[in-house]
Amino acid sequence: MRHPLVLILAVLLPAIPAWSQTCADRSGNYTARISLCDQALDASDNPGDAAFALAMKGEAQRLLGDCEAAAVTLQQALEVTLDNSWVWVELGNVRHDQGDLAGALAHYSAALAVEDHADAWANRAEAWWQFRMDQRCSDDADNALRLDPEHAFANEIKGRCVTVLGRAQEAISYFDMAIALAPGYQNAYWNKLAALAVLGRHQEVITTADKAMSPDVVPIPNPVIEVDILSRRLMAVAQMESPETVTAGALALLARYPDNLTALHILGRALLDAGKAAEADAATQILRSTPDDKQMAAIFHDTLARIDVALGRLDDV
Repeated sequence: MRHPLVLILAVLLPAIPAWSQTCADRSGNYTARISLCDQALDASDNPGDAAFALAMKGEAQRLLGDCEAAAVTLQQALEVTLDNSWVWVELGNVRHDQGDLAGALAHYSAALAVEDHADAWANRAEAWWQFRMDQRCSDDADNALRLDPEHAFANEIKGRCVTVLGRAQEAISYFDMAIALAPGYQNAYWNKLAALAVLGRHQEVITTADKAMSPDVVPIPNPVIEVDILSRRLMAVAQMESPETVTAGALALLARYPDNLTALHILGRALLDAGKAAEADAATQILRSTPDDKQMAAIFHDTLARIDVALGRLDDV
């Protein structure tokens, strides 16, 4: 199953004019940054400085979740100059966050028409990934790494691309590089689990998942990613342990996340393997009534079919 991703889009770091040091501060106080960038804009005396202040303000607005305001600000920056690649990239990030992947691709491509820059290549690779254009994703990631081999995000997205292209062993090296460059990079741990699972290295999946869940390794975790890390860990456990151990693990995960479809599927399989078809059927009823907006992997349907076979419901199979 191809899981949705929580994305970390690359951000260009242009040379910072002396007057805008505070405007360029990427601390979490985005509201203060917006005000300071307004001051920097008022103080600017050339198009480059003005575009920079507007771009920094637009980024802060986007990170606050106000994509509409960010788009307006960044359009103002383009009216000042069309030759600032970072403005194009940041506008691409706005379109991406708005769910407009085609718009994001167009703006990243516009950035590349202005400048051959690693961040523009890396962010466009991410957009190709979401369009399931995996070879294009890989090619753009290569271009980002051509310019900056120590680009953590480009290494991570390259790993994702080549995993789907059937090169999981190669992908591990990219994920490890991303983690080495950016300790605590939870996305890299998360996607490394997928490559390890493809390779059948289930014990390493468990070890890596445990590391990714450690606050000493990932001090600021993303809750959405954590759910999937725990799910992938449980899938690895299911390949190695007894039905009783797997059942206990699935129930523990469901105690924290009652609607976790992976845990429900694995619980059903474990109960079925233990000869408890009726219990498996009861435990997986949620899978049979899953709304259309939730992702159902093919293997979940296979689990339900196996339960139907065990209970003699051949028409349902």
